[in-house]
Amino acid sequence: YTPRSMLIRLLLFVGILLVVFVPVNFFTWRQLVRIHPRRRRLLSAALVAGNLFWVVIPFLQLFNPVTRVARALLGPLWFGWQSFAILYLLFLVAMLIAWLPFRSRRAFAPFARRPSQAFLILLVVGFLAGWVQAVVPLHVESIKVEIPQLPSAATGMRVVLMGDLHVGLFTRASRLERIFRTAGELRPDVVLLAGDLIDDDPAFVQALLEGSRFLPDEVPLLAVPGNHEMYGDPLRVIEQLKGSRITMLVNEGILMRSLWIAGLSDYAALQMGGRFAQLAPDLDKALAGKPTDAMPLVFVHQPKAIEETSKRGIPLVLAAHTHGGQLGFRPFGWSLAGVFLRYHMGLYAVGNTQLYINTGTGYWLLPFRLGMSPEITLVELVPRN
Repeated sequence: YTPRSMLIRLLLFVGILLVVFVPVNFFTWRQLVRIHPRRRRLLSAALVAGNLFWVVIPFLQLFNPVTRVARALLGPLWFGWQSFAILYLLFLVAMLIAWLPFRSRRAFAPFARRPSQAFLILLVVGFLAGWVQAVVPLHVESIKVEIPQLPSAATGMRVVLMGDLHVGLFTRASRLERIFRTAGELRPDVVLLAGDLIDDDPAFVQALLEGSRFLPDEVPLLAVPGNHEMYGDPLRVIEQLKGSRITMLVNEGILMRSLWIAGLSDYAALQMGGRFAQLAPDLDKALAGKPTDAMPLVFVHQPKAIEETSKRGIPLVLAAHTHGGQLGFRPFGWSLAGVFLRYHMGLYAVGNTQLYINTGTGYWLLPFRLGMSPEITLVELVPRN
């Protein structure tokens, strides 16, 4: 970073904090203590605990034991409280609209008390259900992708896609073992890790490697960087993975059964700039070694790669990044991420390109995945008649 860019980032950070989060936090807390005055101390403690992380954020890239513990302990509280504050603010707006016809007969706080209690109970039940779904089940999504002119050598190829493991301080070794054992039991020809392998800090690479030991040795394990590698120290991560069980592909590819598996780097490298600019995604470079008779398959962290890959007519792109918003209804193809993103989960056809988005095998900060349990995807390649 240059001093100027650091100053701009700091000013932007402070501006967002003052303009958005301070008003939302204060107004939510103020209405909560008015509606539930007996819970004032508890609510005030929650407000403080949910905002302590702001103090830590400017120092996260120091990567020392203090910041690791602070991130692991305060990060989930921060994310949970800010999400709650926004949701409760929306609830208050709905209550305000419902109260308007009765405003001359009853004050707002007594009017909203019972609905607020019901809403808070619903949130607690929903959080507990989402917590269980984040840390217990593993959803295996099996799909067959029909590809025109698929090379005969690649017909029936089984590709396991995982993403967003976000290995961090509280990631259980037993959980990683289960993930990689499950992937191996699907009898894949290759396993792809589509970015966000760790939670920023390169110190967690070793835990990821320990977990990867439970994938059979004969199965190739390939990875690409995600935005959270870029937010940390991607060069150090790449160096740590050299010669390891995990082959990191940064704008390069590997030939397997007449299929050129091209790993595209992450777009956050453009955002970070500086010494990480060399890691910017480069599709030309990723495809440069492809034999003329091989078919390309691109895997990348962010689905936004579809913009360029569809113009090139790449038959198949595999991605992750969205987490499905960690909230959704998988059977209906709806996720919270879909409110903001055009491509957020599952299989899409974009021109002559097919895009599959894995909704995440881990979680970010808060162990919560309601209706979006962690996903391992088995993609079987078949020719289109």
